[in-house]
Amino acid sequence: MAYLKQNRPFHRYLARIYCRLCYGALRSHNEEWWPGLRLQKPGLNGAAGSVEYKGRVLAPLLPFSAKEKLEELIIVGSGPSLASQAIDKIPMSSAILLNGAVHLLSETDERPYAIVIEDERFIWRHWPDLCRLVPEPADVYFSTSVIRSLCETAPDWLARQRIHHLDFVHRPYLAPRRNIQHQKELPFLMWSDDGEVAISLQPRSGIVAAGSVAVTAAQLALSMQPAKIGLAGIDLTSTQMPRFYEQAGNQAMSRLDVAVERILAAFSLIAKEGGNRDIVFENYSPISLLINKNIPYSSRLEPVS
Repeated sequence: MAYLKQNRPFHRYLARIYCRLCYGALRSHNEEWWPGLRLQKPGLNGAAGSVEYKGRVLAPLLPFSAKEKLEELIIVGSGPSLASQAIDKIPMSSAILLNGAVHLLSETDERPYAIVIEDERFIWRHWPDLCRLVPEPADVYFSTSVIRSLCETAPDWLARQRIHHLDFVHRPYLAPRRNIQHQKELPFLMWSDDGEVAISLQPRSGIVAAGSVAVTAAQLALSMQPAKIGLAGIDLTSTQMPRFYEQAGNQAMSRLDVAVERILAAFSLIAKEGGNRDIVFENYSPISLLINKNIPYSSRLEPVS
């Protein structure tokens, strides 16, 4: 299999080494915003903050969505299952697109509900696609490192978006890493019975990373409290098959198999909390492992024969 040549440009690997040496293990994640990115977080009163890069204010940094409550939100991943499904049945106005799912926008003029990207490796590979496909302005939920990498690659495009910041509880912006004991002191986290996995019930205060951007998006969707949350292209199965928009033999590396148990445990918590809030969950991938986690399969996206 021929993977894309590298995940980040060489200077970002040097930045990682530099921050590790200069700031130590507890603050090695300074490399996510170093050098040059400064985020002024939104105020508790709803006032916007700002995104500043190398002394230039690029755009407001907005609080998390206060849009009118929707009947449904559909979280759309990039799983191979989408390649054979009726993707035109996904209502874009209710869709939260993850990473490469933005390629669905090539088939429509509709604006998605939101776009969520947490891994800067996707930006280094696909930032021209973002600029080409994503309508302006779009509600984008980006991690610290994603915002910084876009400041480097596409600052003018970024400045035209409605930017929301994903901050992770284990490596928070401008603060030292939190170990699991410190995380358990956070009142907005919900933990599994074995104390190994958590989700955030208050994403604006911090998101729990669990090895998949789908888990991040599901925490966001829970906080928006629609009547239904659908999951499309969240297969969590083969890491050898290309994503629906990739060609076989020319695909980005996946480490899903390393994190799948943690991902599934997080989705079990998410489904449980959804039940507490009377939110219905549906899975639209017939091959998804979510079927075994109290998220039943729905044939909604099956093509008409």
